[in-house]
Amino acid sequence: MNAPGDDAAQAGGSASESAGEDASESAGQSAGEDAEEESRVEVYITTDTSAAPHKADEPKLYVMYDAAKPDGDKLYFTEAEWDAFVLGVKDGEFDLDEEGNLPPL
Repeated sequence: MNAPGDDAAQAGGSASESAGEDASESAGQSAGEDAEEESRVEVYITTDTSAAPHKADEPKLYVMYDAAKPDGDKLYFTEAEWDAFVLGVKDGEFDLDEEGNLPPL
């Protein structure tokens, strides 16, 4: 799903895959077993920086949001920030232990 007026292509994938130049990634996330609607994290790429004026000098932004709540908050990543995030995912930086907690630093 592209944001209204967005010029980016949308494609399925996982957050652990490398970021593509013209495609988006999405990865299903669960908000909990008793949640009314399951959270679905999706990402799209845009050249419209008006929603993140502090990043207006960037040629494109990666926008992460919950597709179950498309009008909710969004996170805006520069290409360098997104690349660092993807490397962290691949390196296991965000993996949870058996109890569902992040490992200690």
